[in-house]
Amino acid sequence: MNQNFFKKSKGVTLIELLIALVISAILIAGIYRTFIHQQKTYATQEQVADMQQNVRVAINRMVREIRMAGFGGKNENTNGSNDIINVFGNVNGFANIINPVNDITVDGITHDQITIIGAFRQIGTLAAAASAGDNTLNINYIGNTKFNTDKKKYVCLNGRNNYGIIPDDGNILTLAGVVTLNENHSAGEPVFLVEAITYGLEKNPQKNPVLFRDTNTGGGNQDVAEYIEDLQFRYVLADTTEVDVPGNPTDVRGVRITIQARTRMSDPQLKEGGGFRRRTLNTYVDLRNQRD
Repeated sequence: MNQNFFKKSKGVTLIELLIALVISAILIAGIYRTFIHQQKTYATQEQVADMQQNVRVAINRMVREIRMAGFGGKNENTNGSNDIINVFGNVNGFANIINPVNDITVDGITHDQITIIGAFRQIGTLAAAASAGDNTLNINYIGNTKFNTDKKKYVCLNGRNNYGIIPDDGNILTLAGVVTLNENHSAGEPVFLVEAITYGLEKNPQKNPVLFRDTNTGGGNQDVAEYIEDLQFRYVLADTTEVDVPGNPTDVRGVRITIQARTRMSDPQLKEGGGFRRRTLNTYVDLRNQRD
């Protein structure tokens, strides 16, 4: 009787191993591509969310301040003529409540700018009552901003009465010229700084387009939002017509804003527009302080 001393060996052949490796490689490649695609999608969505937040921040601040343009007058306008301009003539060189600039080019960006005038900031309160006929004011400041430079000499009391003052670093302010208070004022009444605020576009040191805000009081341009690459204004006049450049700024009763933002980085899958994703927002602001 013959006895078989060799048992059939178990295992995989080289071909089977190669087939398994190829299948595994295909599966891993598929998983990797899916992961990379999801990562890119997430990064794109994150950039789009950041862009939308940027453009919302930009337009919200502009809308709030443009709506306040002219605040500080008595709202007794005649044909759009505001008390602030009637009293001061101009605020740091700007002679209208609304000062449009159309198609200006800054750092290679052609856009519109706007400068608005109003009592935007309360910087103190009256420390003591003041009577009609007085020519001094006693101020309690609530922050670091004071009426202490030639560009910070425009005072609005209680959102109604405007006076030019002799700039002073102290708390006692003297009205400029042969001027006295028109009416009595109580201690604690709010004291506002009248400013001319400019909005426009430029490039920051990193060469990114930004929306800037300048109060024209010596502090220079301050960035409001990055990656804002277009800004346009149109103006609705008292006769309801809409124009790019008003012939007479006192006729302006509303401002239409168009602002465009882009993502921080380009998307390789997007071929047009340099690969950047963009969002454009439009809004309309009624100038309630310019109504007749």
